Amino acid sequence: IESIKSTEAERAPYAPFTTSTLQQTASSRLGFAPSRTMSIAQKLYEKGHITYMRTDSTNIGVDAKAEIKNVVEKLYGATYHVERVYKSKSKNAQEAHEAVRPTHATLMNAGSTDEEKRLYKLIWERTVSSQMASAKVMRTKVIAKADDKKVPSFDTNGSVLIFDGWLAADPAGRGEDALLPKMEEGQDIKVLKISSEMKFTQPPNRYTEAGLVKELEK
Repeated sequence: IESIKSTEAERAPYAPFTTSTLQQTASSRLGFAPSRTMSIAQKLYEKGHITYMRTDSTNIGVDAKAEIKNVVEKLYGATYHVERVYKSKSKNAQEAHEAVRPTHATLMNAGSTDEEKRLYKLIWERTVSSQMASAKVMRTKVIAKADDKKVPSFDTNGSVLIFDGWLAADPAGRGEDALLPKMEEGQDIKVLKISSEMKFTQPPNRYTEAGLVKELEK
């Protein structure tokens, strides 16, 4: 191992759900089509579990923020809470309603069917995590070189979680971040396998419904 470079970085939480971001996240995480998401959300709204699900606003009301603060401090501790204000990126945003959020943040689970429970959990996690501290990660780049000077260096990137912050409430928000083992400069490593692949430039995939929603919003 020739060098190990580490830099500390922060990851801020996502904004609370609007209609379109709810559709996109439910599609990627739960596999729900936008129409199905809205149908399930409608039922949750009619039962009084969530606020109105057709909104462009990322705002959360003062009373709701106070309730979320109590929930965060009770579940994770005072150091995890940070009050945040979000602004809509859309110039034509209709912000008459609040963001899509649970009517009571103290209720971690709600819904009578499996689909309703899964969508409610997604909304709860996003809402609560939006008012939490940033996660701290140590981003690391490792460069390895061969004894033969003609062989180019190999490198890999990954990260180590230092402080989970908002990821405590929304673990899936981390994504597919590579975790690296502990390594030191000058350490000898064995080559287990070398393979070469031919790559072809592929045209973009067809739109999913959620992908189309995201593109139209742009």
